[in-house]
Amino acid sequence: MDDILNEREKIVLKMIVEEYIRTSEPVGSRFVSKYSPLGLSPASIRNVMSDLEEKDMIKQTYVSSGRVPSDLGLRYYVDRLISIQPFDVEELKSAIDQRKLNIKSVFDTVTQKLGKLTNSVGFVVSPKLNSSYLKHIEFIRLNKESVLAIIVTRAGIVHNVIVETDGDIRDNELVKMSNFLNQNFVNKSLIELKEAIYREMIEDKDRISDIYNKMLNIVRATFEVVDYDYEIVLHGINNIIAQPEFKRDLDTLKELLDIFESKKKMLKILNNLVSRDGIKIFIGSEIGEKVAEELGVVLTDYKRGDNIVGMLGVIGPKRMRYPQVLPIVDYTSKLITNILTEIGGDDE
Repeated sequence: MDDILNEREKIVLKMIVEEYIRTSEPVGSRFVSKYSPLGLSPASIRNVMSDLEEKDMIKQTYVSSGRVPSDLGLRYYVDRLISIQPFDVEELKSAIDQRKLNIKSVFDTVTQKLGKLTNSVGFVVSPKLNSSYLKHIEFIRLNKESVLAIIVTRAGIVHNVIVETDGDIRDNELVKMSNFLNQNFVNKSLIELKEAIYREMIEDKDRISDIYNKMLNIVRATFEVVDYDYEIVLHGINNIIAQPEFKRDLDTLKELLDIFESKKKMLKILNNLVSRDGIKIFIGSEIGEKVAEELGVVLTDYKRGDNIVGMLGVIGPKRMRYPQVLPIVDYTSKLITNILTEIGGDDE
């Protein structure tokens, strides 16, 4: 964006944004006149405000009220006016014992801390299952027609899948099948395992035994049922509920709660905002969903080696404290990347 503001306008916009972030209330000319370094009268400040309004940086919520920043004004503030504030990294680091926790526990802990530190909703989107690597797989009969497949990835994420059977495979055959897969596919990606099973069924279908064929059918069914989509972990929904702008608009709050409670809806929004080159900020209308127009999203990716495998960040009111939130999200990304490297993640 071209720099369309002069220095006086920048100072007034910065004051309006930061006071609005602090209070959620419109900001008047008297406040800016009293606390700004410009030494201007309220009347002169109103003239500056009028110029900012013409440039769509601020808006009036109702006649005779103060001003609040527009999405464009918040974007200008984030891009040009904020000063990043340091934070105490020890609270995040000390919350995670990398020697004891698996990555699923790490995600859970990190989202709780992100929510708490930013007073917003912290989230982590975990890697797709088909990029995960097998640590252990086990098949257990539930009843005559059903088998439970327990898939454990190297990062410690457990997936339970129930598959239907024809009822004539024995328990000892399920044990043999588990042993075969654990001996031959440990540390292989789950997509490799799936493709190998399919290949074997096609290439060797004329010579394999009935028992082996039944075993292959169960494995194939398992990997057809497995959810290969991303998983999302989030904490801090109560932080959104507590924000005054949402308390004033219960219909919007209900819609937001519905989104937060639906993994599918939440992933749909986040997938449209995927960050491929570092930390990103989306404000209000930039999110692309009408119900989210009072929200802000700060997100970034995290990696396994050189590969981006997931994303994490914070969802809060669009007046969130960006100078504090940005370094927290950035550091958390580096923390998870380091954890995946240290505990092996699902890397080869």
